Amino acid sequence: MARARRPSERRARTGAKPLDAETVIRTAADIADREGWAAVTLSRVARELHRHVTSMYTHVDSVEALRSKVALLAAAEMGDLLWAAALGRTRADALAAIADVYRTYPREHRGRSEALVTYRPRDDAEFRAAAARMSEPLRATLRSYALDDRQVEQAHRVFSATLRGFSTGEAVGLYEPAGDTDETYHHIVALFVLALDAGRWPAAPTRGTRAGRPRR
Repeated sequence: MARARRPSERRARTGAKPLDAETVIRTAADIADREGWAAVTLSRVARELHRHVTSMYTHVDSVEALRSKVALLAAAEMGDLLWAAALGRTRADALAAIADVYRTYPREHRGRSEALVTYRPRDDAEFRAAAARMSEPLRATLRSYALDDRQVEQAHRVFSATLRGFSTGEAVGLYEPAGDTDETYHHIVALFVLALDAGRWPAAPTRGTRAGRPRR
């Protein structure tokens, strides 16, 4: 009767290396970048790694858990880039460097970027901590313009939404018929710098007003 081969023997025979969770997660992230976020499934990752899908459950509990780890990876990567961009820079220089990261990361990592904006953690303290770390370089820069906490919150949202929207449109060629996207991008950054340098960032509406105008 033939002896059943152990997993280590099977790996040696096929030349496959032992898997770890990091390899599985990074493979999933790379698939997302190449093929889109919807392509990230356990079976697709297993196929990429030349493994049976059941082997994926050694490292992640479900496709939802895998996707949450991809989102966490993206937050950590973008956080590293944002901190490096802001290091040694202040105010307008820091804002421009941070904007560059917001522009280039989605262009180079469209799947990871989609993970960042679509993942909705409920009790994921690790992701919330990574997201807070990712936000801090921009928030620190905004605070240097003497914005209060509410203004920082709103300015962060406006900046992030504007740059992510622009980057998404740029990635799909939305602006190509209109000409140079670099010019559009530099206008976006310049508008933020102008408003902040002039001390004209909107204050939070007072009670009885809407968008800074009295109610009628």
